[in-house]
Amino acid sequence: MNKRSVVVVAFLFLSVTLFAQKGFVIWDRVNNIPVNRASVYTTYMGKVRSTFSDQQGRVVVDFAFDNLTVSHINYQKESVKVLPDTLFMEQSTQLLSEVVVSPVGEPAWVRPMLMGFVKTKARKYRNVGVQRYAYQTQNVGDTVLYRFASNGLVRKNEYFEISPLENVITFKDKSAGCDYGNLKNTLYHDFVSDMDEKFVKEHKFYVDNESEDLGANVVRILFKSKKDWKDSGYLCIDTLQNAILRAKRSTGLAYNVQHRTNALVRSTINAMYGHKYKDWQIDIEAVYQQADNYFYLSSCRYSNYMQEEFDGKKKRVEVYNVISTYEAQPCQKDMVGEDAVFLLLPRPFAMKIIMSKKESRQEGLLQNVKKAYHIY
Repeated sequence: MNKRSVVVVAFLFLSVTLFAQKGFVIWDRVNNIPVNRASVYTTYMGKVRSTFSDQQGRVVVDFAFDNLTVSHINYQKESVKVLPDTLFMEQSTQLLSEVVVSPVGEPAWVRPMLMGFVKTKARKYRNVGVQRYAYQTQNVGDTVLYRFASNGLVRKNEYFEISPLENVITFKDKSAGCDYGNLKNTLYHDFVSDMDEKFVKEHKFYVDNESEDLGANVVRILFKSKKDWKDSGYLCIDTLQNAILRAKRSTGLAYNVQHRTNALVRSTINAMYGHKYKDWQIDIEAVYQQADNYFYLSSCRYSNYMQEEFDGKKKRVEVYNVISTYEAQPCQKDMVGEDAVFLLLPRPFAMKIIMSKKESRQEGLLQNVKKAYHIY
C-alpha cells in the first residue's frame, strides 16, 4: 500500500469515527426499549440547536455544544457534556406498552359500566368552587426553546376561567408571550371530558391483570380503537362508585387530524400554504381525586408532538414538541382575595384562519398579565 493509499484510508477511518461520535442511542433502563421523540438540545447566547430521537431511539447531533440536555415527558431529564454510546433514561411515570386485545374477549360487565359512567360523569366530575393550579409547559423546536410557568386560580362556569398570579417566561429575549395553549387542551380535553358514548362504541376493552394500588375495587381496563388509526390506553375505574381515578391515552396522526382539526379549515390552509401534517402524536395522562362528594382533575401530563410540512414558495418542515404538566387542588374560599381577577380561557383550536374581535380581545387579556422573563 503506497503512502497516498494510507492517507486516504486514514482519512476515511477518521471520518467514520467522527460521524460515529455524533450519534448515540436513548434507551429505557427498566423496560429495555428505545425512547423515541426525546428532545435533545443545547442553548448558547440566545440560540438553540436541537434534534429528536427516532423510533429506534437513535439521535444524530450535527452541531457543537458544551452541554446537551435530553428531555422526554415520561422520563427524568438528563444532561451530558460528552456523547455516550447509549444514554439510559429513568422513568418519571409509568409507561404503557402497545395494547393487545385479549383473545379471551371483553368481559360482559365492562361496556354497560362505561356507558353508565358517561351518563353520570357530569354530576360526579364537577368544578366546584375555586382551585389553585400550577402549570408548566416547554416547547422545543428546531431552533427555539421556550418555557412558561404559571401559578394561580382556576374555576369553571360555562367556560374555564383563570386568575394567573405568577407567570415566568424562559426565552432568548422578551418578545415571547404567555402560552396557555396546552392548559386549554388539558382542561377542555382531559380524559373524562372527551369520554362519551361514541368513545365506548368505537373501542375494544379488556381487563388488565396489572394493579395500580388504588384500592380493592379498582380495576384497570385497557382499550384500543376498532379503527386502523393509533388510539389506545388504559383507565382505572372504581367499580363501586363507577368513577375513573386514572387514565392514559395515546393518539396518532390519523386520529388527531380527524378529531382535532376542521376539514374545511384544513383544506383551505393546505391550498394557501401547501400545508400538511407529517406526524402528530398526543399523549395524555390524567389523575382524578375525590373532594367531598365530587371528583376533580388533580394532575395531568400532556404531550403534543407535531411535524408540519409547508410546500409553498419556500418548502420547510416545522417541528413542535410541547410537553406540559398541570396540578390542582381545591382552594378555601378565604384564600381567594376579593381583588382576584378571572380571565376567560377560551376553548383550544389546532388551526384557525380568522380570529374574531371577541377572541382577539380574550387572548389579549391573557397576555396582559404580570410576567417575568428568564433570558438564556
